[in-house]
Amino acid sequence: MTKSFGEVLDKYRGIGPGFDFLRIGLAFSIVLTHSFLLTENNDFIRGSVFWFTEYALVPMFFALSGFLIAGSAQRLSLRNFLINRGLRIVPALAVDIVVCSLIIGPIITVVYHSEYFTDQRFFKYFLNIVGWIHYELPGVFQDNPSQRVNGALWTVPWEIFCYIIMSFLMVTAIVKTRYKLLAVTIAYIAIGIVVQKMPYLLPDSIKPIARFLFMSRGSQLITAFMMGIVAFQFKAVIPHSRWLFAAACLVCIVAILTLDSRATESVMSRPLVITSLVYITVFVGLSEVPIPAFFRKGDYSYGVYLYHDPFLQIWISSFPSVFLYPKYGALALYLVGLPSALAVAVLSWHFIEKPILGLRKKFSFIAQVRGVEDGNQAGRESHVRPVAVKS
Repeated sequence: MTKSFGEVLDKYRGIGPGFDFLRIGLAFSIVLTHSFLLTENNDFIRGSVFWFTEYALVPMFFALSGFLIAGSAQRLSLRNFLINRGLRIVPALAVDIVVCSLIIGPIITVVYHSEYFTDQRFFKYFLNIVGWIHYELPGVFQDNPSQRVNGALWTVPWEIFCYIIMSFLMVTAIVKTRYKLLAVTIAYIAIGIVVQKMPYLLPDSIKPIARFLFMSRGSQLITAFMMGIVAFQFKAVIPHSRWLFAAACLVCIVAILTLDSRATESVMSRPLVITSLVYITVFVGLSEVPIPAFFRKGDYSYGVYLYHDPFLQIWISSFPSVFLYPKYGALALYLVGLPSALAVAVLSWHFIEKPILGLRKKFSFIAQVRGVEDGNQAGRESHVRPVAVKS
Protein backbone atom coordinates (compact mmCIF):
# COMPACT_ATOMS: atom_id res chain seq x y z
CA MET A 1 0.00 0.00 0.00
CA THR A 2 1.33 3.42 -1.01
CA LYS A 3 2.14 5.69 1.90
CA SER A 4 1.37 9.39 1.96
CA PHE A 5 3.99 12.12 2.19
CA GLY A 6 2.96 12.57 5.80
CA GLU A 7 3.41 8.91 6.67
CA VAL A 8 6.86 8.84 5.08
CA LEU A 9 7.81 12.03 6.92
CA ASP A 10 6.64 10.53 10.22
CA LYS A 11 8.64 7.39 9.52
CA TYR A 12 11.82 9.46 9.36
CA ARG A 13 10.84 11.63 12.36
CA GLY A 14 10.24 14.74 10.28
CA ILE A 15 13.56 14.72 8.38
CA GLY A 16 13.28 13.53 4.79
CA PRO A 17 16.32 11.35 3.99
CA GLY A 18 16.67 12.66 0.45
CA PHE A 19 16.70 16.40 1.11
CA ASP A 20 20.48 16.47 1.70
CA PHE A 21 21.02 14.91 -1.74
CA LEU A 22 18.46 17.22 -3.32
CA ARG A 23 20.01 20.41 -1.94
CA ILE A 24 23.55 19.63 -2.99
CA GLY A 25 22.40 18.18 -6.32
CA LEU A 26 20.44 21.33 -7.17
CA ALA A 27 23.35 23.56 -6.11
CA PHE A 28 25.83 21.62 -8.25
CA SER A 29 23.44 21.73 -11.21
CA ILE A 30 23.05 25.50 -10.89
CA VAL A 31 26.84 25.87 -10.93
CA LEU A 32 26.96 23.86 -14.18
CA THR A 33 24.27 26.02 -15.80
CA HIS A 34 26.01 29.24 -14.74
CA SER A 35 29.32 27.91 -16.06
CA PHE A 36 27.74 28.04 -19.52
CA LEU A 37 25.85 31.29 -19.06
CA LEU A 38 28.93 33.17 -17.81
CA THR A 39 31.05 32.02 -20.78
CA GLU A 40 28.91 33.33 -23.62
CA ASN A 41 27.08 30.05 -24.15
CA ASN A 42 23.62 31.55 -23.61
CA ASP A 43 22.36 30.30 -26.96
CA PHE A 44 23.49 26.77 -26.17
CA ILE A 45 21.55 26.77 -22.90
CA ARG A 46 18.50 28.80 -23.83
CA GLY A 47 18.23 27.55 -27.40
CA SER A 48 18.32 23.84 -26.56
CA VAL A 49 16.61 21.42 -24.19
CA PHE A 50 18.88 22.77 -21.46
CA TRP A 51 16.66 25.85 -21.22
CA PHE A 52 14.70 23.88 -18.65
CA THR A 53 17.52 24.11 -16.13
CA GLU A 54 16.79 27.83 -15.74
CA TYR A 55 13.09 27.06 -15.47
CA ALA A 56 13.35 24.27 -12.93
CA LEU A 57 16.39 24.40 -10.64
CA VAL A 58 15.83 27.52 -8.53
CA PRO A 59 12.05 26.97 -8.28
CA MET A 60 12.78 23.50 -6.94
CA PHE A 61 14.92 25.11 -4.23
CA PHE A 62 12.02 27.42 -3.35
CA ALA A 63 9.55 24.53 -3.36
CA LEU A 64 11.87 22.64 -1.01
CA SER A 65 12.02 25.71 1.23
CA GLY A 66 8.24 26.12 1.30
CA PHE A 67 7.74 22.48 2.22
CA LEU A 68 10.39 22.40 4.95
CA ILE A 69 9.64 25.68 6.70
CA ALA A 70 5.85 25.22 6.64
CA GLY A 71 6.11 23.06 9.74
CA SER A 72 8.23 25.67 11.55
CA ALA A 73 5.74 28.38 10.59
CA GLN A 74 2.98 26.48 12.37
CA ARG A 75 5.00 25.70 15.49
CA LEU A 76 6.76 29.01 16.09
CA SER A 77 5.69 32.54 16.87
CA LEU A 78 6.18 35.06 14.07
CA ARG A 79 9.03 36.70 15.97
CA ASN A 80 10.88 33.45 16.49
CA PHE A 81 10.21 32.32 12.95
CA LEU A 82 11.78 35.50 11.54
CA ILE A 83 14.75 35.24 13.92
CA ASN A 84 15.16 31.63 12.83
CA ARG A 85 15.15 32.63 9.17
CA GLY A 86 17.43 35.58 9.71
CA LEU A 87 20.07 33.53 11.53
CA ARG A 88 20.07 31.02 8.70
CA ILE A 89 20.26 33.44 5.78
CA VAL A 90 21.87 36.74 6.74
CA PRO A 91 25.25 35.90 8.39
CA ALA A 92 26.58 33.78 5.51
CA LEU A 93 25.23 36.28 2.99
CA ALA A 94 26.87 39.17 4.85
CA VAL A 95 30.24 37.38 4.91
CA ASP A 96 29.94 36.66 1.19
CA ILE A 97 29.33 40.35 0.48
CA VAL A 98 32.28 41.35 2.67
CA VAL A 99 34.59 38.80 1.02
CA CYS A 100 33.62 39.97 -2.47
CA SER A 101 33.92 43.67 -1.70
CA LEU A 102 36.95 43.73 0.62
CA ILE A 103 39.04 40.78 -0.62
CA ILE A 104 38.13 39.66 -4.14
CA GLY A 105 37.31 43.15 -5.41
CA PRO A 106 40.58 44.86 -4.41
CA ILE A 107 42.61 41.96 -5.84
CA ILE A 108 40.76 41.79 -9.17
CA THR A 109 39.97 45.45 -9.84
CA VAL A 110 41.74 47.26 -12.66
CA VAL A 111 41.30 50.69 -11.06
CA TYR A 112 43.41 52.28 -8.34
CA HIS A 113 42.44 51.32 -4.82
CA SER A 114 41.84 54.96 -3.96
CA GLU A 115 39.22 55.03 -6.72
CA TYR A 116 37.85 51.60 -5.83
CA PHE A 117 37.19 52.39 -2.18
CA THR A 118 35.56 55.75 -2.92
CA ASP A 119 33.35 54.65 -5.79
CA GLN A 120 29.59 54.59 -5.06
CA ARG A 121 29.37 51.08 -6.45
CA PHE A 122 31.65 49.89 -3.65
CA PHE A 123 29.36 51.30 -0.96
CA LYS A 124 26.18 50.22 -2.71
CA TYR A 125 27.41 46.64 -2.91
CA PHE A 126 26.88 46.28 0.85
CA LEU A 127 23.15 46.89 0.30
CA ASN A 128 23.02 43.30 -0.97
CA ILE A 129 22.99 42.24 2.68
CA VAL A 130 19.48 43.68 3.09
CA GLY A 131 18.20 42.45 -0.27
CA TRP A 132 18.76 45.61 -2.32
CA ILE A 133 20.75 43.99 -5.08
CA HIS A 134 23.76 45.61 -6.74
CA TYR A 135 25.88 43.44 -8.99
CA GLU A 136 28.96 45.46 -9.85
CA LEU A 137 32.09 46.57 -8.07
CA PRO A 138 34.35 49.25 -9.63
CA GLY A 139 36.80 47.78 -12.12
CA VAL A 140 36.00 44.17 -11.21
CA PHE A 141 35.58 41.58 -14.01
CA GLN A 142 35.57 44.39 -16.58
CA ASP A 143 36.83 42.15 -19.38
CA ASN A 144 34.55 39.20 -18.60
CA PRO A 145 31.44 38.57 -20.70
CA SER A 146 29.44 39.51 -17.59
CA GLN A 147 30.58 42.21 -15.19
CA ARG A 148 28.34 40.94 -12.39
CA VAL A 149 30.33 39.96 -9.35
CA ASN A 150 27.60 37.63 -8.14
CA GLY A 151 24.60 37.23 -10.42
CA ALA A 152 23.18 34.53 -8.15
CA LEU A 153 22.09 37.23 -5.69
CA TRP A 154 19.02 37.94 -7.83
CA THR A 155 17.07 35.43 -5.74
CA VAL A 156 17.66 37.22 -2.42
CA PRO A 157 14.81 39.80 -2.73
CA TRP A 158 12.42 37.05 -3.78
CA GLU A 159 13.46 34.94 -0.82
CA ILE A 160 12.73 37.88 1.47
CA PHE A 161 9.41 38.38 -0.29
CA CYS A 162 8.54 34.73 0.33
CA TYR A 163 9.21 35.20 4.04
CA ILE A 164 6.95 38.26 3.99
CA ILE A 165 4.25 36.12 2.41
CA MET A 166 4.79 33.44 5.03
CA SER A 167 4.56 36.08 7.76
CA PHE A 168 1.20 37.16 6.36
CA LEU A 169 0.02 33.55 6.24
CA MET A 170 1.08 33.12 9.87
CA VAL A 171 -0.53 36.31 11.14
CA THR A 172 -3.81 35.47 9.43
CA ALA A 173 -3.54 31.76 10.45
CA ILE A 174 -4.06 30.82 6.80
CA VAL A 175 -0.94 28.67 7.00
CA LYS A 176 -2.80 26.43 9.48
CA THR A 177 -5.88 26.04 7.28
CA ARG A 178 -5.01 24.02 4.24
CA TYR A 179 -8.03 24.86 2.06
CA LYS A 180 -7.62 28.59 2.65
CA LEU A 181 -3.94 28.20 1.82
CA LEU A 182 -4.84 26.32 -1.36
CA ALA A 183 -7.33 29.04 -2.29
CA VAL A 184 -4.71 31.78 -1.82
CA THR A 185 -2.23 29.86 -3.98
CA ILE A 186 -4.77 29.27 -6.73
CA ALA A 187 -5.78 32.92 -6.58
CA TYR A 188 -2.16 34.01 -7.03
CA ILE A 189 -1.81 31.84 -10.13
CA ALA A 190 -5.21 32.90 -11.47
CA ILE A 191 -4.34 36.58 -11.15
CA GLY A 192 -1.12 35.88 -13.03
CA ILE A 193 -3.07 34.26 -15.86
CA VAL A 194 -5.35 37.30 -16.04
CA VAL A 195 -2.35 39.64 -16.10
CA GLN A 196 -0.79 37.64 -18.94
CA LYS A 197 -3.83 36.84 -21.08
CA MET A 198 -6.11 39.81 -20.37
CA PRO A 199 -3.85 42.78 -19.64
CA TYR A 200 -6.50 45.12 -21.07
CA LEU A 201 -8.43 44.66 -17.84
CA LEU A 202 -5.69 46.46 -15.92
CA PRO A 203 -5.03 50.22 -15.79
CA ASP A 204 -1.86 51.13 -17.69
CA SER A 205 -0.33 52.55 -14.52
CA ILE A 206 -0.23 49.19 -12.73
CA LYS A 207 0.58 46.88 -15.64
CA PRO A 208 4.37 46.94 -15.08
CA ILE A 209 3.95 46.22 -11.37
CA ALA A 210 1.43 43.46 -12.09
CA ARG A 211 3.74 41.81 -14.61
CA PHE A 212 6.61 41.98 -12.13
CA LEU A 213 4.59 40.47 -9.27
CA PHE A 214 2.75 37.80 -11.23
CA MET A 215 4.60 37.07 -14.49
CA SER A 216 8.32 37.62 -13.88
CA ARG A 217 10.87 34.90 -13.28
CA GLY A 218 10.82 35.87 -9.62
CA SER A 219 7.07 35.33 -9.42
CA GLN A 220 7.74 31.79 -10.60
CA LEU A 221 9.71 31.31 -7.38
CA ILE A 222 6.78 32.58 -5.31
CA THR A 223 4.51 30.09 -7.04
CA ALA A 224 6.90 27.23 -6.27
CA PHE A 225 7.31 28.38 -2.67
CA MET A 226 3.56 28.55 -2.06
CA MET A 227 3.01 25.19 -3.73
CA GLY A 228 5.67 23.73 -1.45
CA ILE A 229 3.70 24.98 1.56
CA VAL A 230 0.52 23.50 0.10
CA ALA A 231 2.27 20.15 -0.39
CA PHE A 232 3.23 20.14 3.28
CA GLN A 233 -0.29 21.00 4.39
CA PHE A 234 -1.78 18.24 2.26
CA LYS A 235 0.98 15.74 3.07
CA ALA A 236 -1.51 13.40 4.74
CA VAL A 237 -3.39 12.85 1.46
CA ILE A 238 -0.68 13.18 -1.22
CA PRO A 239 0.66 9.70 -2.10
CA HIS A 240 4.39 9.05 -2.15
CA SER A 241 3.94 7.16 -5.40
CA ARG A 242 6.50 6.12 -7.99
CA TRP A 243 3.78 6.27 -10.62
CA LEU A 244 2.97 9.88 -9.78
CA PHE A 245 6.69 10.63 -9.74
CA ALA A 246 7.02 9.11 -13.22
CA ALA A 247 4.00 11.11 -14.41
CA ALA A 248 5.51 14.33 -13.03
CA CYS A 249 8.77 13.55 -14.83
CA LEU A 250 6.83 12.92 -18.04
CA VAL A 251 5.13 16.30 -17.73
CA CYS A 252 8.54 17.92 -17.43
CA ILE A 253 9.87 16.03 -20.45
CA VAL A 254 6.90 17.16 -22.53
CA ALA A 255 7.45 20.73 -21.34
CA ILE A 256 11.13 20.54 -22.30
CA LEU A 257 10.24 19.41 -25.82
CA THR A 258 7.24 21.66 -26.47
CA LEU A 259 8.07 24.91 -24.65
CA ASP A 260 11.14 27.15 -24.71
CA SER A 261 12.93 29.63 -22.48
CA ARG A 262 10.07 32.13 -22.79
CA ALA A 263 8.05 29.85 -20.52
CA THR A 264 10.11 31.10 -17.56
CA GLU A 265 8.08 34.30 -17.60
CA SER A 266 4.79 32.74 -18.68
CA VAL A 267 2.12 31.85 -16.14
CA MET A 268 0.23 29.43 -18.36
CA SER A 269 2.61 26.50 -17.88
CA ARG A 270 2.98 26.91 -14.12
CA PRO A 271 -0.14 25.11 -12.83
CA LEU A 272 1.01 21.89 -14.46
CA VAL A 273 4.80 22.16 -14.72
CA ILE A 274 5.55 23.82 -11.36
CA THR A 275 3.14 21.40 -9.67
CA SER A 276 5.11 18.53 -11.24
CA LEU A 277 8.42 20.03 -10.10
CA VAL A 278 7.09 20.41 -6.56
CA TYR A 279 5.99 16.77 -6.52
CA ILE A 280 9.39 15.64 -7.84
CA THR A 281 11.14 17.76 -5.20
CA VAL A 282 9.17 16.40 -2.26
CA PHE A 283 9.19 12.82 -3.57
CA VAL A 284 12.99 12.81 -3.86
CA GLY A 285 13.33 14.59 -0.52
CA LEU A 286 11.32 11.85 1.18
CA SER A 287 13.17 9.02 -0.56
CA GLU A 288 16.33 7.28 0.54
CA VAL A 289 18.95 8.52 -1.90
CA PRO A 290 22.61 7.55 -1.42
CA ILE A 291 24.93 10.47 -0.77
CA PRO A 292 28.67 10.48 0.02
CA ALA A 293 29.41 10.68 3.73
CA PHE A 294 31.29 13.94 3.14
CA PHE A 295 28.03 15.73 2.37
CA ARG A 296 26.42 14.49 5.57
CA LYS A 297 28.92 16.45 7.64
CA GLY A 298 27.21 19.74 6.84
CA ASP A 299 24.79 21.59 4.59
CA TYR A 300 27.16 23.03 2.02
CA SER A 301 24.54 23.90 -0.58
CA TYR A 302 23.96 27.46 0.62
CA GLY A 303 27.66 28.25 0.54
CA VAL A 304 28.04 26.71 -2.92
CA TYR A 305 25.18 28.86 -4.16
CA LEU A 306 26.54 32.05 -2.56
CA TYR A 307 30.14 31.70 -3.72
CA HIS A 308 30.04 29.89 -7.04
CA ASP A 309 29.45 32.92 -9.27
CA PRO A 310 32.35 35.02 -7.89
CA PHE A 311 34.74 32.08 -8.18
CA LEU A 312 33.61 31.22 -11.70
CA GLN A 313 34.21 34.86 -12.59
CA ILE A 314 37.69 34.78 -11.04
CA TRP A 315 38.65 31.75 -13.15
CA ILE A 316 37.28 33.38 -16.31
CA SER A 317 39.16 36.60 -15.57
CA SER A 318 42.40 34.72 -14.90
CA PHE A 319 42.32 32.35 -17.90
CA PRO A 320 39.92 33.78 -20.50
CA SER A 321 41.44 31.89 -23.44
CA VAL A 322 40.77 28.59 -21.69
CA PHE A 323 37.33 29.14 -20.21
CA LEU A 324 35.82 31.21 -23.01
CA TYR A 325 36.50 28.47 -25.53
CA PRO A 326 33.04 27.55 -26.91
CA LYS A 327 31.23 24.92 -24.82
CA TYR A 328 34.31 22.97 -23.75
CA GLY A 329 35.60 26.00 -21.88
CA ALA A 330 32.38 26.01 -19.85
CA LEU A 331 32.90 22.36 -18.90
CA ALA A 332 36.47 23.09 -17.90
CA LEU A 333 35.24 26.05 -15.87
CA TYR A 334 32.79 23.78 -14.05
CA LEU A 335 35.53 21.28 -13.23
CA VAL A 336 37.63 23.92 -11.49
CA GLY A 337 34.91 26.30 -10.34
CA LEU A 338 32.81 23.77 -8.47
CA PRO A 339 35.63 22.50 -6.20
CA SER A 340 36.63 26.12 -5.52
CA ALA A 341 33.11 27.08 -4.47
CA LEU A 342 32.69 23.85 -2.48
CA ALA A 343 35.92 24.44 -0.55
CA VAL A 344 34.76 27.90 0.50
CA ALA A 345 31.27 26.53 1.24
CA VAL A 346 32.81 23.99 3.66
CA LEU A 347 34.63 26.82 5.47
CA SER A 348 31.44 28.89 5.49
CA TRP A 349 29.47 26.06 7.04
CA HIS A 350 31.89 25.06 9.77
CA PHE A 351 33.10 28.53 10.75
CA ILE A 352 30.07 30.74 10.09
CA GLU A 353 26.77 28.99 9.42
CA LYS A 354 26.96 26.14 11.93
CA PRO A 355 28.18 28.33 14.85
CA ILE A 356 25.48 30.89 14.08
CA LEU A 357 22.85 28.16 13.95
CA GLY A 358 24.02 27.13 17.40
CA LEU A 359 22.79 30.49 18.69
CA ARG A 360 19.26 29.29 18.03
CA LYS A 361 19.56 27.11 21.12
CA LYS A 362 19.34 30.31 23.15
CA PHE A 363 15.80 30.88 21.94
CA SER A 364 13.15 29.09 23.91
CA PHE A 365 11.27 27.90 20.88
CA ILE A 366 14.06 25.49 19.96
CA ALA A 367 13.90 23.83 23.35
CA GLN A 368 10.09 23.84 23.32
CA VAL A 369 9.64 22.57 19.80
CA ARG A 370 12.51 20.30 18.92
CA GLY A 371 14.87 20.15 21.87
CA VAL A 372 18.53 20.98 21.69
CA GLU A 373 19.90 20.31 18.19
CA ASP A 374 23.37 20.49 16.79
CA GLY A 375 24.02 22.92 13.97
CA ASN A 376 24.03 20.25 11.29
CA GLN A 377 20.59 18.96 12.23
CA ALA A 378 19.24 22.50 12.41
CA GLY A 379 20.60 23.25 8.98
CA ARG A 380 18.59 20.48 7.39
CA GLU A 381 15.48 22.65 7.29
CA SER A 382 17.06 24.79 4.66
CA HIS A 383 16.32 27.02 1.71
CA VAL A 384 17.97 28.32 -1.19
CA ARG A 385 18.71 29.34 -2.42
CA PRO A 386 17.10 29.63 -2.92
CA VAL A 387 18.25 31.21 -3.77
CA ALA A 388 19.02 28.41 -2.17
CA VAL A 389 16.74 28.42 0.71
CA LYS A 390 17.94 27.54 4.28
CA SER A 391 16.62 27.07 7.82
